[in-house]
Amino acid sequence: MISSLVLQLGAFTVFFAICTYVCIVADPDESPAARFFVGTIPSLIYSGVEHLFGKRIISKIEKFLDRSLQIAYLIVVLGSWSIVFAYGYPAIKKSRYISTNHQYAGYIVFIMCMSSWHYACQKSPGHITNRTLPLFDHYQYDDLLYTNRLCPTTKIRKLARSKYDRFSKKHVPRFDHFCGWLNQAIGEQNYRWFLLFLMVHVFMCFYGSWALGRVLYGEVLEKNLLNATFFNAVTGAEVKADYFIIFHYLFMKYFQICGVFILMSVMSVVLGVFLMFHLYITSRNMTTNEFFKWQSFRRLHRKEKYKFEKAQAEGKISSDNGIGSKVESVSKQLSDVDIGCTGPMVAGPVQEGIQEDETIDPGLLPGNIYDNGIILNFYEIIFPLSYRGEAIERFNLSLNGGYGESNDEQNDHVHDHRPKPKSI
Repeated sequence: MISSLVLQLGAFTVFFAICTYVCIVADPDESPAARFFVGTIPSLIYSGVEHLFGKRIISKIEKFLDRSLQIAYLIVVLGSWSIVFAYGYPAIKKSRYISTNHQYAGYIVFIMCMSSWHYACQKSPGHITNRTLPLFDHYQYDDLLYTNRLCPTTKIRKLARSKYDRFSKKHVPRFDHFCGWLNQAIGEQNYRWFLLFLMVHVFMCFYGSWALGRVLYGEVLEKNLLNATFFNAVTGAEVKADYFIIFHYLFMKYFQICGVFILMSVMSVVLGVFLMFHLYITSRNMTTNEFFKWQSFRRLHRKEKYKFEKAQAEGKISSDNGIGSKVESVSKQLSDVDIGCTGPMVAGPVQEGIQEDETIDPGLLPGNIYDNGIILNFYEIIFPLSYRGEAIERFNLSLNGGYGESNDEQNDHVHDHRPKPKSI
């Protein structure tokens, strides 16, 4: 029985690790397995279902799927809290190893959890239109990740750090990603609420794991399970206690509590890592979209740098070959794909930039011009630029005809109020 339990836990751990690596960690551009599971399989399923049921049914399914993760969130979170209220609270009341005050604290955490989720779902990321464009026009183009051009979808000037999100069908300022759990694009005006939602849920999972862990630990101490003798129900043989036997005993006796405890423990780690990632990119003034674009750019830059140095060592080119193309040519190869919570949803095609037989010196690796230091970076998130006096004044001026620009003028409009890119 114990060996069977160990085998099941081992199989689950291996399966979970493989799924995590293939679907989250691995880069679809470099990993055939990740590309197959994240890109090929969903495309084949979608094409098959569309061919079988038709576009009308697919449209209805898509509308349901738009909120499927929200429904899943409510089922998991409300289901877990129901178990805590129904089974965990009576166990806390009986236990001598955790204060009953945590019952009241639990209600507060539950309200914080649902309120932060609801609020994050409702808050808009901002919507760039011809009318609101002056309100969000804060950032200079770095001519690397962002260039001064028209958005091919909305046909208005594509502001630096903005992106058209096909899920919400909005042109979002300072676009970060689309969050399925909130069914909301995350951008300039709601990123702070997304971070609050994330922090509250990380705290909830850690706190819940600790509280339920105290209840289970109290049961071990109360009944002296570490020194207990168990009997095999099949053979009747006596078995001395060990950690696996005690875990099995607790799992069978407190199945619901153990299930929520395991779920919260796992999610504490997963959400904790996810929160640390977002705090890191915030400290660098990067978005999720930009983080993965920088990854792609660095990979392309290394590739072109290696190709240039190899050709130079072989005497095929001179040291000044390619001056003038440099970084700009490499940046043209970056693709613009949909960004979800864990990064690019599919592997985007590499755009045309440098011909395979062309060798240039990509130059020094540029730096992030939007990084203003940790304090100012966090301040920018807590107090978004579009809510500040300068942006509001610019917007009001546009309403009076003092800022507006025609579509023909938009392509020639570039701001000078940000520093030029620096090399690192």
